[in-house]
Amino acid sequence: YGRKSGLIKENESNLSGEDVREGLTAVVSVKVLEPQFEGQTKTKLGNSEVKGITDVIVSEGLRTFFEEHPQDAKKIIEKATMASRAREAAR
Repeated sequence: YGRKSGLIKENESNLSGEDVREGLTAVVSVKVLEPQFEGQTKTKLGNSEVKGITDVIVSEGLRTFFEEHPQDAKKIIEKATMASRAREAAR
């Protein structure tokens, strides 16, 4: 979306998922017949078949949100670009 809308220039590197997710919060409700949790605190769902499906659905939803809310998308991409530059500078 960022390149298509001109928010990311051709000579700039792609944003990582980590850059885009920085500062974003989302609640995703998933119902699984046999949930498998990771770690001692059991706060992360570990079912591998769920990850792929949720990744696709969240990506599609975010793309739709960006298209329907270009002002918000611009702010998110600007913040992600700053996070990307900070990450690169820290290397």
